[in-house]
Amino acid sequence: MVTRKFFTVLSVFVLVAVTCFGQQNEVVFLEPQAAQSPQVEATNKLEREERTSINVGLLMGGGSLIGADLEFLVGKRVGLQLGAGISSMGFGVNYHLQPYINSQFVSVQYWHQGFGDNHYASYLGPMYSFRARKIFQFGIGFGTVLSKGPGWERAWENRKNEPTGNIALLYNIGLFFPL
Repeated sequence: MVTRKFFTVLSVFVLVAVTCFGQQNEVVFLEPQAAQSPQVEATNKLEREERTSINVGLLMGGGSLIGADLEFLVGKRVGLQLGAGISSMGFGVNYHLQPYINSQFVSVQYWHQGFGDNHYASYLGPMYSFRARKIFQFGIGFGTVLSKGPGWERAWENRKNEPTGNIALLYNIGLFFPL
């Protein structure tokens, strides 16, 4: 029951955020004289120059409650992402849908939650990340459970219904800042 309420609230929040922060269509008016001369392709600074970003938020940095990721483009659309959080770390290979850092992307992510006796689980799987034109970002995907640690066993020892599947929902929400 609690998880249904959580996912309902998360879905409403995502829909509101996409509506408020989504890309807007822009209208361009050309003067008659400007139409006769060749036009230089207009791009903003974010689309042209930034090749690195810092992402900060909930369940970032490998799925930590509070974490951060550093992403840098290594090709025209391919980025590498390294992250760390309060008790986790992560790595990702991203493919951007547009050739700039502030665009949406799909990726393959590795999340490692907890260390030592507090290790909960490690996951590997695909993820889709939405980035608004400025600041807002969220991601959703799924991961295969690669390993379960002592934290997993402690979390499920007093419950009757331990998860039997090897797939987990991965998601995050936060802010990104191009550098």
